Amino acid sequence: MDDHMIWWRMLRQVLRRGLQSFCHRLGLCVSRHPVFFLTVPAVLTITFGLSALNRFQLEGDLERLVAPSHSLAKIGRSLASSLFPLDQSKSQLYSDLHTPGRYGRVILLSPPGDSILLQAEGILQTHQPSL
Repeated sequence: MDDHMIWWRMLRQVLRRGLQSFCHRLGLCVSRHPVFFLTVPAVLTITFGLSALNRFQLEGDLERLVAPSHSLAKIGRSLASSLFPLDQSKSQLYSDLHTPGRYGRVILLSPPGDSILLQAEGILQTHQPSL
């Protein structure tokens, strides 16, 4: 057991001396060539940073960033937009029913036996502008 401890102590001393010698030599090299060790890392950082920034693309669709492509919300939204399309062209002449502004879609489902019109009327009264 004692020989085992001596062997570990010797190994630790050899590793410490080797690491200490390497760090001393590295410090001497850095102190003799400071311009090289200041400019090369800066140039590499700028080069790799700019090449990585060129790969980024702006994404305007929040749903694409947040919802998974196979989520039920995304499937439901695409179904709603195919069944109830909104014309979003700015060149279209607006009628009295289609005034300029922001629009949203609401799909109402009523339990069997309830009136969908009463539910819609309640929602419209809730969201009326207050004077």
